[in-house]
Amino acid sequence: MSTDATYLPVEESTYRRVRQMLLSGEIPAGHPVNQSEVAVALGVSRTPVRRALARLEGEGLVSAGPRGWHAEGFDAERMTAVFEIRAVLEGLACRLAAAKVGRAELARLRVLFEEAYEQLTATGSAEAYYQADVAFHRALLALAGEPLLSRTAEVHRILTTSLAPGLYRDPHETHPEHLAIIEALGAGDADRAEELARSHIRAAVPNIRSGTVVVPAIGAS
Repeated sequence: MSTDATYLPVEESTYRRVRQMLLSGEIPAGHPVNQSEVAVALGVSRTPVRRALARLEGEGLVSAGPRGWHAEGFDAERMTAVFEIRAVLEGLACRLAAAKVGRAELARLRVLFEEAYEQLTATGSAEAYYQADVAFHRALLALAGEPLLSRTAEVHRILTTSLAPGLYRDPHETHPEHLAIIEALGAGDADRAEELARSHIRAAVPNIRSGTVVVPAIGAS
C-alpha cells in the first residue's frame, strides 16, 4: 500500500487503507468486518472506519446486515465484469481523445513508459511500470475531455478496483500495446485507438479467470 495515504486526512486515508485490506484479501471475502478491530489496527477511532465502510458498501466491497458488516470481495466473475466495463469506457475515451490529444501529452506518456520499462529491465522490479500503467489509463480518461465519462469511471471505482491487485499481464507483453495505443492516438485514428484499447484490456480476462497476476515489488495504493 502506498505511503501517500499517511499524509491524507484521516477519513480519506482510513477509507483507502480499509479498501486495500479488502482488495488484498487481508480481510477475506465472506468474513465479518469488526469496526473496533479495524480501528485499532489502523490507529484511528471507529468513526472514520464506519464512514469508510459506508463508502465501500456503495462499491460492492462490503455489505451491511443485522449482525454488522461483511466483506464481499471480487471473485473472478465480478472482476471480469469490471474489465469488460473498462474496455468499453477506455475504448470510448481513446476514440474521443484521438481527435483532440496534443503532441505534448503523447510525448509525456511515451517517455513515462520508456523510463518505466527501462527501470524494469534494469532492476527486475515492476513497481515503476505499475505506476506508469495506472497513470496511463487515468490519462486516457482525462484526455477524452468528457466529464461524464471520467465521472462514470470514478463513481464506480472501475479503474481503481481493477488496478489495485497489481498487473494482470507481463509488462514485456503489454509495453508494445501501450505504445501502439499512443501511436494510434498520435495519428488521429479513432477507430484503431478504440480497438487497441479494448483488446488491450480484454486480453487480461484469461489471467483473471486463472488467478494470474503480476504483483509489483511495492504494494499498490
